Amino acid sequence: MRSLRNPRPLLVAALLLGIASPTFCQTSHASEEPAPLTSHELLRKYVWATLGPSGALHATFASAFDQWRDSPRGWSRDEHGYAQRWASQYAASAIGSTTKYGVARMLHEDPSFVRCECQGIAPRLGHAVSAPFKARTMDGAWVFSPATVAGLTAENVIPAATWYPAPRGLRSGAARAATSVLSKMAVDVLHEFVPTRLKKLL
Repeated sequence: MRSLRNPRPLLVAALLLGIASPTFCQTSHASEEPAPLTSHELLRKYVWATLGPSGALHATFASAFDQWRDSPRGWSRDEHGYAQRWASQYAASAIGSTTKYGVARMLHEDPSFVRCECQGIAPRLGHAVSAPFKARTMDGAWVFSPATVAGLTAENVIPAATWYPAPRGLRSGAARAATSVLSKMAVDVLHEFVPTRLKKLL
């Protein structure tokens, strides 16, 4: 349980993995990967993720979970409290998406997750765990990128330091950001190993 309360060692290890091996899983089959998204496609994906049904659905489930956990504690657990949590989650998600795709656009990179074309559990696991710290350039090369982590950090730090009730602040936001990065790793591992046909049913 101690490692869950203090996720920094896991984050440091994953960050070092992402920096040290941006081409961790590239093989001769790299040409089989889908092409990186263009600037127009990234913008369309950003708008859909932020303003489309997926953004509202994310806010609905996330705010319901926070309502169940009574987080933040300064907000009530009635309809008004749920409305505050929903609006907060929706705004936080918009901030995170804007930051992520803004950084990606500035660096001309595509931070979207793509399954590894490599073979073996270890290389595929390494690719999935380091995926939040990587992106592809427009020519398809994997590089270290701050886009995804920057988005997750902004999504958690800005709300905690601004509109969340006291005693929330930068420390609380940083802790939530660390948890979000670990969650993103878990999701990417799922995307890497769960067959595409099965994922469509989930």
